Order: sequence, then C-alpha cells, then structure tokens
Amino acid sequence: MIDSKNEKLYLRFHGRIIDSLGIQMYQSPVAAIAELVANAWDADAENVRISLPDDVSDPQATFTIKDDGHGMSFAECQDFYLKIGRNRRESDGGDTSEKGRPVLGRKGIGKFAGFGIAEVLEVETTSKKTGEHTKFVLDLANLRSSEYISEIAQELPVPIKEGPDPSKIENHGTTVTLKRLKLSRRPNSEAFAKSMSRRFLVNQSADDFRVFVEGSPIPEDRLLAGVEFDFPKDFRDDEVPDGVKVDGNWAQEKVGGGRVRWRVSFTKDPIETEEFRGVSVFCGIKIAQTPFFFHLSGGLSGQHGQQYMFGEVQADFLDSLHDDIITTERQRINWEIDEAKPVLEWGQERLKKLLRLWKERRAEENIAKIDNKIAAFSGRLERLNARERRIVKGAIKKIATIETLKQEQFESLASAILTAWEGGRLKELISDVSDVEDMSEGILLSLLAETQVLNALHVAEAVKAKLEIIRGLERRIRAKELENAVRDYIAKNPWLLSPEWETFRIEKTVKNLVEAAAKEAKLDSDPDWKKRVDLVLSSGRQLLIVEFMRPGLKVDRDHLNRFQEYVDILSIKIHANTKLGFLNVSGLLVAEKLADNPGLQPLFDRLQRAGMECLEWDGLLKRAESQWDEFLEILVQRAPDDDRLSDLRAS
Repeated sequence: MIDSKNEKLYLRFHGRIIDSLGIQMYQSPVAAIAELVANAWDADAENVRISLPDDVSDPQATFTIKDDGHGMSFAECQDFYLKIGRNRRESDGGDTSEKGRPVLGRKGIGKFAGFGIAEVLEVETTSKKTGEHTKFVLDLANLRSSEYISEIAQELPVPIKEGPDPSKIENHGTTVTLKRLKLSRRPNSEAFAKSMSRRFLVNQSADDFRVFVEGSPIPEDRLLAGVEFDFPKDFRDDEVPDGVKVDGNWAQEKVGGGRVRWRVSFTKDPIETEEFRGVSVFCGIKIAQTPFFFHLSGGLSGQHGQQYMFGEVQADFLDSLHDDIITTERQRINWEIDEAKPVLEWGQERLKKLLRLWKERRAEENIAKIDNKIAAFSGRLERLNARERRIVKGAIKKIATIETLKQEQFESLASAILTAWEGGRLKELISDVSDVEDMSEGILLSLLAETQVLNALHVAEAVKAKLEIIRGLERRIRAKELENAVRDYIAKNPWLLSPEWETFRIEKTVKNLVEAAAKEAKLDSDPDWKKRVDLVLSSGRQLLIVEFMRPGLKVDRDHLNRFQEYVDILSIKIHANTKLGFLNVSGLLVAEKLADNPGLQPLFDRLQRAGMECLEWDGLLKRAESQWDEFLEILVQRAPDDDRLSDLRAS
C-alpha cells in the first residue's frame, strides 16, 4: 500500500513545450518582431530600431530590434524576463507602465516569438536605474529538452555581466538579436514596414513612441491611396450617431463596459488585397483583431462597399477584462465572451450605417456627374412635360445608386433611358424605376436587357431609313434624275458616303485655303470643275475633300492629275497651319463612266494608296448601301430572338 502522507503529485512540463509558445504561433518575421516591439512599448521606450538581414542564406545573418527603454538589471533579467508565463500586470501591480502607458504584455510568452524565425535569441540590456549591463543567450537547441522538468533549471550562457555603473545609464535600453535564421527569403523592407504599421496604432495614438525599419519610420497605414470618404470627419451634422463625440479624424463613444475610439474610411477603388479590407481592433497600440466586418451577414444596403472599406477601432478595455479574450498571437478576439458581445453588436450597427452612407454618397456623386451630362440633353428634356421630366430624372437618379455600375455604364444607361422614353418605349418600366425606394440589381438587369434590345431597335430603324433613302437615290441616278439634288443632299448628309462619315460635318474654317489650293491647281480656270470646290467635310482631326464632276463628262488623265495636285497642295497648306488641328487630308472624286477608260486603272490605284478615291455615282451609293446593310445585320445579332428586329431586317 502507498503511504499517502509521503507521496506527492507534481505538474511537470516537457521541454518541447517551447515549440508551442514560440515557434508555432509566430512563423512570419512581422508577427515575431511585433511581439518584441510590444515589449519595447511596455519598457517605456521612445524609439525602436529594426534592422533586417541582407541575405538570410548567410549563416551570420541577423535581425536586430533595439530600443531605448528602461532596460533590465541582472536580477530583473532573472525575475522578470526569464519567467515563462509571468503576467506583468499582476506582478508589477498595475495595467500601466511608469510613463502611464497601457501595458500590452499579459501572457508572459511573447519573448519566445523570435524562435518562430530564428534558433538563437541574444538579449543585451542596460538598466536605466543602475547602469548594469547584461547579455545572455537563449538557444532553442538547448532549451528543447526530451526530459520532463518540474521547474526552470536551465543555465544560460551569460557573455556579459557588468555591475552597476552610473556612466552607462545614458545608454539604457535593450537589443534583441535573432541569429541562425529559419527563413527562405529576406523580407522586403517597404512591405515589412507597411505590415508592421498595420499591427500598431503608433502614428495615431502615441506621440512619444516611434518605430524605425532600416532607419525609416514605419508609414502611417492611413496613407493608403485614394481615400474617398473618411468617417467620422465626413459625417454631416444630422448623421452623427447619438453619443458620438467627434475629435478631429476620430470618434469616441461609450460601448458596453468601456469606451471605444474609431475611424473608418472608404477608398475610391476596390481594395485589391482582401486581407486589408475591413476594420481592425486594437487594444492599446497593438492589434488584437485583424481586419474583419464584425461578422455582418448578407443582404445589407451598400454591402458592395465592403470592398472599399478599411478602418480601426481602439477598445483598450477589452484587454483589461478578468478573462483574457485575446488569442496568444494577438490576431483574434473571442467575441463569444459576454463582455465582448456589446462591442461586436456595436460594430455591426456602425458598419451598417457607414455602408448605407457610402452607398448614398456614391449615388450623390453619380447624380452630380449625370447632372452635368444631362446638360447635353437639356433640349430633349425640355420637350417633355413636367411630369415626364420628373419621371425620367427620377429613374436616372435611382440607376445612380447601383454601386456596381461603372461611370461609363451609368452614363450610357441614362442616355438610353432618355432615348427609350422619347421613342414611347419602356415607359412603364422607367416609371417603376423612378418610384422604387431601393434600386435592386434585379430591376436594373431587366432594364438593361430591354434597353439593349430597344437601343438596337432604335438604331436599326434609323439605319433602315437610311437604306431606303440610298436605294431611292440609286434608282433616280440610274434614271439620270436628281444628280444636282443628290450632290446637295450629300453635302448636308455625309452618311450617304459611308457609315464611317456619320459624324462628318461641313467645314468652313478652311475656305480660304481651299480656294488658294484650287487656284494653284488651276481648277478655278477649268470649266470642267465649274470653278468651285463642291464639298469640304471634317470629323475630329480628319478633313475630307469631295468633288463631283459634271454629268456627262468623260474623265481623263489630266482631270485625275489635277485632282491629285489640288488635294496635295491643300494638304500641305493644312499641315502648315497647325492652329487648324487637322492631321489627315483625304479626297473623293465622284464622276460618270470611270469604268469606260480601263487605261486609267493604275492611276486610280495610285490615288487610292495616297488617300484619294475615285468612284462612279452608282458605285458610291452601292458601297454605302452594302456597309449600312452590314451594320443592320450586326444590330440584329444583338438580339437574334427579338421579332421586332428580325421583322425590320426582313422588310
């Protein structure tokens, strides 16, 4: 029988528990070194300087983290630093440091974070109180033990142990050097600094604490490019929630058992990296919850805005609760704890409101932009009666609230709505859109589907009308009718030449240059040219010269050479006058019986290569008809199952 009076039970720890404390949770340089920066904060440091290795494959490569905090005496190294699991807040009798900073350390294991990326931690420290200078080494290979131990009894190498020395006090602080690195590649300095800034509210919360990477201060994370809306700063007077006090760029309010401080922004373009979207929660200056959306579910007004949102909430009291609700690596908060639930619910309500405001702001911007665009349609809108004008404008404004629409899509759809209403189409659907309170994407899709067909139908009807005109003119040309009338009609309707000239208009600014070129080419003295230039058209930076030879004239080589000379002279004059802004000058000669002189074909080909075309009346209209026919076929293919378009093509 066992003598119960002499037997005792001991809680024993395996030496490999160090793996769980240091290695398994801090396997990135940012995560590991962030813990050492937090230690410097607790030590009342004002400056922390981080140096990265040049080449991690070099056996001598190191990370160094140097601070100017209060440092440690030899006894403090033993009693404080080398006690695993020591709760600094309880052992030091408070939640604040000597300078009044909220203490971050609580679990007493952050010192082992460096083992996630290195096998050796070298700690060198000088005490601000005594000037003692101590250096000791933690070697993972020695600390890992296959034995079970009941108390810490590992003897550590101590290369430096210097007693109190007032002359050394001015050099107080601690340097941690990480050696025998376990990384495959060196972290990028800029990316490392940005990632470090996302783990701390250094720039927003601490005037006397600065962190440097490779000699440069870590950037303010809020320098994220393209911020469009910044709350609470962009709250309007009637939008500030009850209980919120706006302090510059930050808001403060009471939540649950404490106070929170927050700031949430939206970018102009979606945030490409998903892990950067959302709101981070900080306790003190250190992150406690990586960016998230407070577990919001779907079906939100402005939900698409989550792709544009980032922000910070500072809730220090969550780290002062009796229960430790922050995970060891300080990446997540246990929101199931009763004291944390009010903050979670508060965050959901705030984000819902901000997403709704974002949606409204975006709609207002779209509306302001479309108001400018609508100016181009003012004449068309004014022809509508007051009721119709209100409906059409109302529909356009509702369309503007669809945040997934790009600006050019929005403008195109707004124009299509106007066109459809003018054509007596979609009136019922447009009225429904104008009256609906919250524009859904389902309504938008139905509108898009119908306007796509109706726009194609509208254009197709116009093309069909043009084809009928061209065919009518063809018949009259063959009958030797209306040649002069056709010439005048083309002058006013250049689309008859080709669909590509739909946007051409009569150009009068070059009149003097045209007359001078005609004179130099002796067109003004030749009766075959009727002493005048027929037509000068322009579109953008292109100029087109059209000449109609008199009916019955048989065109010869001299006519063609003179036409080429005229266009060439005019081109030289146009290019010399840069104020006109034309870059290209081309020519078109319309005459009869060109095919009767096959010997001129090489000259026709040469002129065409030089940007000058020669066509007979019948050929000109036949080509235009063929091109408009192709255009009509393309329009029909946009909605091949729509009977209205099919009937139009068949007619």
